[in-house]
Amino acid sequence: MKSLEKDCKSITLDDRTHTLIVTSPYPAATLATAILSRALMRSSGRFQITFGQPVMSIDALNELRTKYETSAVFMIGIDTLGSKRVKKGRSYPILIGGTSESEQLASFTLGTDSTMPSAAYVLAKSHVELDPYDLQLAAAGTLVQDSINESKKGAGMDIIKLAEKEGLIEERKGFRLFGIGMLPLDEAFLYSTHPYLHTLSGNQKACDELLNKSEIPVPKLRSPLSSLSSSEAQRLTSQLITRLDPEVIPQLLGKDYIFTQERETCPLRYASGIEITATTAWVRRELGASMSVWLGDRGRALRSLIDSHMSHHKDVISAIQRLDLGLVSESTPSATIVKILGSKTEILPDVGRIALSNRLVGSDRPVVLDNEESYTIIWPSAGLSIKQVLHSLLGNGILPVATSPQSITIAGPSEMKETSLQIVTALTAAGG
Repeated sequence: MKSLEKDCKSITLDDRTHTLIVTSPYPAATLATAILSRALMRSSGRFQITFGQPVMSIDALNELRTKYETSAVFMIGIDTLGSKRVKKGRSYPILIGGTSESEQLASFTLGTDSTMPSAAYVLAKSHVELDPYDLQLAAAGTLVQDSINESKKGAGMDIIKLAEKEGLIEERKGFRLFGIGMLPLDEAFLYSTHPYLHTLSGNQKACDELLNKSEIPVPKLRSPLSSLSSSEAQRLTSQLITRLDPEVIPQLLGKDYIFTQERETCPLRYASGIEITATTAWVRRELGASMSVWLGDRGRALRSLIDSHMSHHKDVISAIQRLDLGLVSESTPSATIVKILGSKTEILPDVGRIALSNRLVGSDRPVVLDNEESYTIIWPSAGLSIKQVLHSLLGNGILPVATSPQSITIAGPSEMKETSLQIVTALTAAGG
């Protein structure tokens, strides 16, 4: 963090100037944006937030710079493609995280993709006095940046240690599901899609049998998972292990973090809950709603986001069950193409992710889900990042929409869709 503090000395947040914050949909980037936004709000600065793709061409950046010529521009978690000169306007854009092919922008970049929340926190702190919630946001962004299980280094580790010292987070081990402190026991499993539990998700009878075999007391059946005693949780875990694919267990059980300042019933009390909520908001293109929650709304915005979240996962599970009953697909050595008529466009990235992980389609190659309104390509390996895919597609003049960490949606003629699929399959075959 000392290195970031040094770099921040040359960057100012001018509350007399309108500020435009352009953020990628990555959860860590949106949380970093919330930190910066709260600092501007505290100083009564004028600003607006807009959501961009994780990779942007220099031409698109220059168009943005021209449109907001008198504004200060911050780009968070966005790579810039191209080596043309960047227009200055009132000042040069500041990149927090991301990479650039332009040597000119290198001197205006703060931190890296792995330190976005830390960089935003240090920059905000250099401008105004922050409160514990800002540190909580930085810790949350750091934890969900790559994987909660991964050890953090450098500035990220400093943020986690600082949050622990301030009593804002506590490490725990146990279930990692959405709503473990909020949803009734059976519903936490019944509506789980992160991870999808093949024998339980969408199967009420199987969920009831699970709880019965685990000898969960009747009064606790409508209580959340977090209310179980150690012995009850152990019995439930033992039953789950016999029912689930061994590959799913590490996703369901493991290290997590509690945010102690959040209410026990809040889905954002757990780092895993924040990660799932943020990723679902990206998939559903409800980033504005999630930003309201990150900024501190624990009332109407959070309730709306939870309702949308539950509706989404019910729709995803329903679509998976239909695929499981009768999958009609066209399979090639390099990809699987599935016509999924009648399914909502916003569920396709999650449906594709689950179809791959549960081997409903070839798990070693991309799957295309086509509902005639949307042509969505989902690839199997998290080792192939959305930025790698976007760099390749933009280099070929194709402008897709990043719809999740492992999917894109293509709008355009069939030739463009075929070229996009060829590029993604080639990247997948090359191991990312």
